[in-house]
Amino acid sequence: MPNRIIKESICTSDTVDELNWFEEVVFYRLMVNCDDYGRMDGRPAIIKSRLFPLKSSVTEHSVCEALERLAAVGLVLMYACSGRPYLQLVTWERHQRIRNQKSKYPAPGAAPSAPGELRTTDSGCQPTAVGCGPNPIRI
Repeated sequence: MPNRIIKESICTSDTVDELNWFEEVVFYRLMVNCDDYGRMDGRPAIIKSRLFPLKSSVTEHSVCEALERLAAVGLVLMYACSGRPYLQLVTWERHQRIRNQKSKYPAPGAAPSAPGELRTTDSGCQPTAVGCGPNPIRI
């Protein structure tokens, strides 16, 4: 995983200022765990295990609530493709250099054209709502 750049302007971002300390930490840890296109698996259990592998006090529910807030302020887009949840950091391309030719995850609006192959279309991947109930991602 390549290094990420966090610009000093993040300290004066009105959007980031809307977050509490935990939500902000989740946002920073998402930055260093997503692929080169700002995307990753959107399942809260996976996100919790990747962002906080050593913090047993952090719960899947608290991560899910932070994701809800990040989506509400417009920093994260939650979407589903072929029934699987994913997330995308919304302003990724403005702040990071894309090094890889291909994302590890489908883009919002991507639909599988053949097993294992992705193509971009307006169908297939749709925005979803984040929820912290028994089914954390409503598709």
